[in-house]
Amino acid sequence: MKNIPTVRTLSCALLLGMSIISGWVPAAYAQTSVQSSEVVAPAALRTITVTGHGEVTVQPDIAYIQLGLYTTGKTAREAQEKNAQQFKTIHNALIRLQIAEKDIQTVRFSTMPEYTWENNKQQFKGYQVEQIVQIKYRNLEKIGQVMDTAVAIGANRIENVWFSSEKIEEHKLAAMDKAMDNARLKAERIAKHAGVKIKDIVQITDNITPQPIPMYRQSVVADYSAQEKSNASSQVYPGELKIESTVTATYSY
Repeated sequence: MKNIPTVRTLSCALLLGMSIISGWVPAAYAQTSVQSSEVVAPAALRTITVTGHGEVTVQPDIAYIQLGLYTTGKTAREAQEKNAQQFKTIHNALIRLQIAEKDIQTVRFSTMPEYTWENNKQQFKGYQVEQIVQIKYRNLEKIGQVMDTAVAIGANRIENVWFSSEKIEEHKLAAMDKAMDNARLKAERIAKHAGVKIKDIVQITDNITPQPIPMYRQSVVADYSAQEKSNASSQVYPGELKIESTVTATYSY
């Protein structure tokens, strides 16, 4: 009878050992282990998004003049030959005004039938040819002289005159700098009123801006017959160019 506790002890030890090997542990001997699987999400980034605007005003240094010739003929060939002959005279006059060949570019050339409306019927009249060239001119003080000379030797179309700058990209970057400064100023002002401080810039978008629109642009239409009688010359005024830039910027705070 005295050996019974010893036998029981050995039996329990043997049972425990076998249970551990098989992976089963009696509740009396099991130890509870708790591991936390909770993932703490990062705090949401707090941001301020603003749109900044910048513009620069500059004096134009180049002009674009569109002028040309409209001719008619009974046949398309006749109208084209007449146009070519008269336009050669115009072209030579432009060269004499020290306009380089590379600065004279044809922007429109068309040949089409011409009709009139008579007795409630459409009547074929012949053909018309129109040729328009674009001239790049840098001596802005003599633009009127260029137009007057062209008209005097046969040009009967002066369509547009507008101004730009050969440093346009440089002016665009200056406008962009101002837009960025404006965006920063707006963000700081908003943050100040909200009682916070801006930290880093997280995103910048350069909004697509159309080509600078000249503050002066007009379609030139003049009564040259009256002008010749008065000996007056055409006057064209360059005005100023306004170049704009817009950016959207997001700042963290």
